[in-house]
Order: sequence, then C-alpha cells, then structure tokens
Amino acid sequence: MNSTHKLTNPNQDEADALAKLNAILNATVDAMIIIDHTGTIELFNAAAQRMFGYSVQEVIGKNIKMLMPEPYRKEHDQYLDNYMKTNQARIIGIGREVKACKKDGEIFPIELSVGEVKESSHKQFVGIIRDISDQVQARSDAIANRERLAHVTRLSTMGEMAAGIAHEINQPLSAVSSYAQACKNLLQRENSLADAFQKQKLTDTLEKISNQALRAGEVIRRLREFVKKRNTEREYINFNDLIQDTIDLAKVDTRLLDHGIKLDLCSAPTPCLLIDQVQLQQVLFNLIRNAIDAMEDQPSAPVVIQSKWINEQYLEVSICDIGYGITEENRARLFHPFFTTKTSGMGMGLPICQSIIQSHGGELKHSAGSPQGSIFSFTLPAKPIVNNNTDEVTNNEE
Repeated sequence: MNSTHKLTNPNQDEADALAKLNAILNATVDAMIIIDHTGTIELFNAAAQRMFGYSVQEVIGKNIKMLMPEPYRKEHDQYLDNYMKTNQARIIGIGREVKACKKDGEIFPIELSVGEVKESSHKQFVGIIRDISDQVQARSDAIANRERLAHVTRLSTMGEMAAGIAHEINQPLSAVSSYAQACKNLLQRENSLADAFQKQKLTDTLEKISNQALRAGEVIRRLREFVKKRNTEREYINFNDLIQDTIDLAKVDTRLLDHGIKLDLCSAPTPCLLIDQVQLQQVLFNLIRNAIDAMEDQPSAPVVIQSKWINEQYLEVSICDIGYGITEENRARLFHPFFTTKTSGMGMGLPICQSIIQSHGGELKHSAGSPQGSIFSFTLPAKPIVNNNTDEVTNNEE
C-alpha cells in the first residue's frame, strides 16, 4: 500500500508556534509584560500598549520602573535583588492592588499578578495587569453614598428627637436665667457687696451660671459633632470611653433617663479599636434607641450594654433589652433596607449600622433575649491598651 509521509519543517513549526503565541498575547484584554531578572522589559503585548500609551519600540530593553510611580519605582530593584538572592517571593503568585503610571504621567490603580517563567534560558517574570480604575471609582462612590445616607439618617434621628433635645438644652438655660436673676437681686440689696457672706453667695451663684452654660454648650457640641457632614476618619479609640460618650449623647432622648443604662464592660485589658468615632457612635446610638423603643411598656427596665474579648483579637459588644422581641418572620428581613416594625422611621437604621460594622471588619447580628427581648451584638477587631495609653498601641501597630 502506497502512503505519503509529510515531513514537517522544525523552523516552520517554531514560527507557527510563535505566531500563535503572539496572537494569544495580543488578543487578551489584560496587559501582559515579561521582564528579565534585572527588570528589563522583553515582551509588551497590545493591551499593555493601549493601557500605558507606549509603543513596543519605546519600552523593549527599558526597565519596568518606567511604568511605576513612587514608592514602587524605588522598591522594585531591591525586591528583584532580594528574590534572586533568597528565592523568597513577596508578590509572585499573589495578586494585589498597586499603582501604575502611563506615558502621559497619569497614575492609575491596577491589579497585578506576577509569575516566574519556568524552564527558560534565563530568569524571566511575567506580569498580568488589569486596569481597575472603574472598580476603584465604584468602590469610592459606594463609600461616599453610604456616608451621605448615614448623615441623612443621623439628621433624621435628631429630627425625631427634637423634643428631647429642646428639653436637654432648656434645662441648663432655665438654670442660667434663674441664677442670673438671683445675682441681680443680690446686687440690688443695700450694702450687699460689703457683706462677706453675700460676696461668697454671689460668687457661688456666678459659678453655677458658668457651669450650666458649659453644660448647654457641651450638649450642642455633641449634637453638632454627631450630625455634621464629614469624611471618614479612623483613629485608635478607647472603646469604653466611646460607649460612655455615646450614653451622654443618648441622654437627649429623655426616655433613657427613666430606663437607665446598666454597663458590664471588659476592662482587663481595656479595648482599643481603630475606628471612625462618629460612625461607631451612630451604631451604638441607634441600637440604644431601638432598645428603648422595644421597652416602651416597661419604662423602668434598663438597657444593658456588655462587652467582652473574643480570642484576644476581637471585641464583642452587645446591647440587650427585655422588650417585645422580634418574630421569626421579621428577623429574616431585619437588616433589609426600608424594612421597619415602627410606625415611623426610614427603616435604614439597622442596614446602615450593619454596613458600618462590616466596613470596620466586623459583624452585626441579632439573637433572642432570655426569657424575652432582643440582643444586638457586633464584633470588631481590637487591641489591648497598654498602660491605658492609646499612643503606645498606635506605635506598636506601626
């Protein structure tokens, strides 16, 4: 039987394989760059040219640092040198977000994955790069929207509590008025300033005026700090102090004075949290008010606030009431936006609280109280305060 055997040309096979590889590299939507052990660019695909604005001729043979802004540019040679000496990789095989620099100088966020080219004639590394400008912008917009919604919710809460706020401020102002009138009467009395007793009485009364004016000013200051529009600012905070400050703020709801607060806070060691103070105050404030609302038929029952360490890495904070509780049906929708069991309200308090806690790396959950009521608890990453010094904690973190 006759048969024909077609011999292949090794050079042609290599050319075909190279053509296919180039087609694949240029068809991918992600930028692909290959460098040698010194950082010199050896391959720059079409997507990389579109992304960075350089032609192949402009980058081949140049150092990859030309595509990096500081501080990555300064660190890159050191990283390559350390890897060649120790073979210990910091980013190889691990994707991460970094910044890149285009030909026109624009700095933009990228997701970078780096791998080593095995069995090559020399050390080579391949980088796969994705422009994540849209994702980063969407994430930033989502955070901004959450901030705006949280601000609106704080304003709405203050609006609901207008009567309590007026009462809280009116008390010291009324006292100021009364003490001022008493001073006026003392001054009008004949020879009153010559009498040492009257002088002391006048001094004491003026001191009371000053204290009451400061009290009214402090109420206004706390309210302004709570409701003002602001950017997210995180700092290390003694969380026990934050709870106490929030209770002082919550007292503008006069119902809290009837219920009272029962505290059971961990203090060995005292927890220090890297948080946005106002956002966490908003969470505590909402949960305290929800507890008061749930106990409207039990005006003397206290709101219980507890905290405890979990695995010495997380703090769990619980706000407990013995109110009417939450049904199984409502529990499933508890953190859904615009769902509320109240006759008034936006139904955004708990969803915003959940969003704030999640953005801080924690979790907010609900459980039934025993024998009745509700427990809202959240966990947050925490560190112990050393010698009650938050600066020392901050320095240790750095």
